[in-house]
Amino acid sequence: MKKIYFLFLFGAMFMTVSAQKMKPLFDQFSDKWGYVNNKNMWVISPAFDGAGNFSDDKNAIAPVKKGKCWGAIDTKGKFVVEPIFEFSNQAIEAYYQQLSGGTSVNEWVLLVKDPETEKYGFANSKGNWVIKPQYDYATDFTDYTYKRYSVIRKDDKWGCISDKGELVVKIVFETQDQATDAGYQWHKNEPIGVWLYPARNNDGIWGYVNYRGEWAIKPIYEYAQEFVGDRYNRCAVVKIDGSWGCVNDRGKYVVDPKFPFAGQAVRAGFDWRKSK
Repeated sequence: MKKIYFLFLFGAMFMTVSAQKMKPLFDQFSDKWGYVNNKNMWVISPAFDGAGNFSDDKNAIAPVKKGKCWGAIDTKGKFVVEPIFEFSNQAIEAYYQQLSGGTSVNEWVLLVKDPETEKYGFANSKGNWVIKPQYDYATDFTDYTYKRYSVIRKDDKWGCISDKGELVVKIVFETQDQATDAGYQWHKNEPIGVWLYPARNNDGIWGYVNYRGEWAIKPIYEYAQEFVGDRYNRCAVVKIDGSWGCVNDRGKYVVDPKFPFAGQAVRAGFDWRKSK
């Protein structure tokens, strides 16, 4: 048993030393980077568009670049993390996540901006796409233990996806904050319609959606503001046919649209809420 342990320890030490003796070198003939030993002999042939130093631990790896993307290789030149990352430190972080063990590689996903398309997606610790890059912007997944979500943007509209890539909040929201709030309501399993959000259809007409992004008040307005007040006497200022008024959360007018200015409708809406 001691002999086996000694051989294992010796092998680990040898691998670390070997990695330390390897250094990246640019080859002018191929216009690529590779790795040489202390005698300047090629150990890993030049095949990369960028290369970093090997780590000095027993799991020696080095970040390398293919095209515009970074991955990581072992001391034999084999990819341990596929080159899809925008930055070299992301590839290194992904590899060490593999070593943490105890979970499936797909349970940990890293937000990645694809340098080729400049779209955002999510990758696992092996550098494989879990959710393909397709969003103009995305946030990291929430750190909840269940029903995690990311806020995403596409064509100037906001929504949310689950960590399985499912669209759980439709991409119809005007702001990131609104989509974030809607995602939290989805996470909490709140009743549909507890709160509504102003949104526009493809023709630029305003209405109101619930937290799933479904129309609760159909789009008929020239402009719509957010609801104010509590759940039982809230109203929102809207503009229709050039005039301003207020509606409740069922789309019924509580202040007739007769004012030429939004501020007048705001004051009238305040008086209506105060009377309830």
